[in-house]
Formats: sequence, structure tokens, C-alpha cells
Amino acid sequence: MSFSSLFKSAVRDLSARPQQEVPAPLHLRRGGFLEIDPLPFQMVADRVNFSLAMPAQPIAARGEVDLGGNSWLHRFYLDDDDTWLQVKTDGGSRDEHVSECILWRYWEVQSPGSQAELGLIAGPHSAIGLPRYTVGAYVYERAWGVSAGQTELVPFRETVFDRSDSVASQTCQHYAMLYRREVPSSDRKEYVLISVEDAPGRLQVVTSLGMDALQADFTVT
Repeated sequence: MSFSSLFKSAVRDLSARPQQEVPAPLHLRRGGFLEIDPLPFQMVADRVNFSLAMPAQPIAARGEVDLGGNSWLHRFYLDDDDTWLQVKTDGGSRDEHVSECILWRYWEVQSPGSQAELGLIAGPHSAIGLPRYTVGAYVYERAWGVSAGQTELVPFRETVFDRSDSVASQTCQHYAMLYRREVPSSDRKEYVLISVEDAPGRLQVVTSLGMDALQADFTVT
């Protein structure tokens, strides 16, 4: 997806069509209650931008992204509209297929009023897609793309379920770039995800901060 294609108006699918439900791993589910151990995140609080506000919350919605090759991103959005847990699975969607867990919080949301404004925020003259990206006091390295200069945003489509487990409420087209950095004196990484989100009635550039999460860090009831 080129930058010029990105800034064209997208055709949005406003219908809610039945979807084949993908089994979610680790007992995570819409309507469940997620409790996160705050201690691992407090221990690195002086070395990261990420912070955990509410460690125990209901799961209000879930999203799923088909990466192809039987790999999936499972996203679980918590009740505070600020925190979400992403679980990647490879080769299936059961617990044994989990390859990565990242806990995220929104850092910044921008709502461009025009294609020109969108171009200024996330276009070829912005910092998004360059090999390094700065948030706060820290510099993050690009995780996607091999270009020595700016690389194109990665497209993927997310299906969101917030009122039913089998009928999607909406789809969201993402154009995203991922950055990461090693956390000093820790075996965890901190992440920055910038995504142009094109959903029915909404066009936003969303920046999220994330931290590696271990399965031992959270419980679901």
C-alpha cells in the first residue's frame, strides 16, 4: 500500500456480517475479567514510557486479525477504553500456539480533518516509517521494513466484536508501523505502534505504547 493510495478515501463496509469465530487462547474472551499483576511493570517504571493504570478490568470487546498462514492477532479491549492486550498465535488459536503477548495503552489519538492533514501527520514527510522514532525521552528502532530511509506502512484488517461473539460490529483497516526498544536491566521490550485507523465514521492516527507481557502476568475469570 503506497502513501498515495493510503490518502485516498477508502470504501467502507458498513454491514455487520456473520463471521467464523476464531477460538481465543488463554481463556480470554469478551465479557471476561482480566487481572494483571502490576509488579513487573512497576519494576521498570523509571525506564519506560509505558505505565499501567487499572490492573483489573472487564474485557469489553475483542478484535481479530488474520495474518495468513494460520497466524492470528487476538486483541482484547478493556473497559477503560485505554488498555488492550494483544496475543499472537501461530499454527492455531489454542494456548499452545501463543507466541507473543503485548499489553498496550493508548498514548495519542489524532483525528485529521482532511487528507492533507493526514498527509502531514503520517505521510512521506513525517517521521512515521523512518528507522528510528522518538516518544518522550526514548528512541525506538523500527521493527518492520528494511529500507535505510522511510518504509511504507503495513496494511491489515481487524474485525471487531463488542456486542456479539459471532457477528462483527465493524471492521477497521489499519496502516501501521511498529517500533521497539530493549528495556535496560530487563528481559522485556517496550513498543510503539502507530496506526492510521480507517473505520466506519472514523479516521484517526493512533499511537499506542506497549510492553511484553508473560502469561504468568495475568489471570482471566
